[in-house]
Amino acid sequence: MVWWNKFSCHLIGWNYRILSECSEASRKALHRYTGAVLLMMLIWAFIGYCMAQRYFDLQDWGALCVGLVFSLVILLIERQIILIVGKSKITMVFRGVLACCMALIGATVIDQYMFGKDIEAQMGAIVEERAEMQFGYRKQIVEQQRKLCQLELDSLNREDARLSDEVAKRPMVKTNVYELQPTGQLDSLGKPIMALGYKQTTIPSPKNDDLARVRKRIDVLQNDLNTYAEKLHSLRQDLLAENKANIGLLTELDVTFSKQVIFSSPASTIFYFGVFIFFLMIELLVVSGKWSSKSKCDYEAMIESAQNAHIKRICAVTGEEVEA
Repeated sequence: MVWWNKFSCHLIGWNYRILSECSEASRKALHRYTGAVLLMMLIWAFIGYCMAQRYFDLQDWGALCVGLVFSLVILLIERQIILIVGKSKITMVFRGVLACCMALIGATVIDQYMFGKDIEAQMGAIVEERAEMQFGYRKQIVEQQRKLCQLELDSLNREDARLSDEVAKRPMVKTNVYELQPTGQLDSLGKPIMALGYKQTTIPSPKNDDLARVRKRIDVLQNDLNTYAEKLHSLRQDLLAENKANIGLLTELDVTFSKQVIFSSPASTIFYFGVFIFFLMIELLVVSGKWSSKSKCDYEAMIESAQNAHIKRICAVTGEEVEA
């Protein structure tokens, strides 16, 4: 299939024109590398998708983009191995260490889904413990605020009673209203001469305004007291919800690797290390395939031959000696 060979060459960085001049062994190596790379890309796309949803709180499209980024990173890493002509011990060791790290991450993420129910059960105990530690301190703060509010309310209730008594005793008060009144005389211009005079009138007691302000403040404080009562009633549940929402990666890792989950029984421990070894073997597919081959395929031999010939031509022009 020509189109598949072209796609595979584009994927792993080979030159299709050179491959078309090679033997079937090079095409088999191409298909082997392509299969290994696609397998790792699919697995890490799934791992990236799961991590994005679980820890980054992304929706489907955002998580899908994170999965594609993970796949691209895997492709770029594997290309570094595939495009090296020959066997490089430093590269192989580096890829082996990187494979262990990636296998650990992949196995941990997958196991967090596999052991999801067990992790949630242990997480519930941790959430309750944290909420209980915070409950006493938060309750004390709310109680102090409620007591201050109650003290002010009691003081205003006494003031309300006092003002109400005063208003009941003297609902109306007499007061002087000052105004200009004509004296009955005219000035030199013939205008009436005005003099400041006053008259007594009855008005509602000013204590009514004070009483209205006090009662308005009482209503506000009474609403605050009701709010504090509701807050105290729902404080424990609010703390449980708050701590549950703030559970992060490190807490989940502590629970996952605790004696209550992975290391709770020999079966769960064996299962975890089985998943870890599975990911490790997949990560080392390309490296092991390249390292275990007894000789270079003719594609790599042609690349190396073309490189050596080009170096000889350059050295002939510059007069330098060709390194052995």
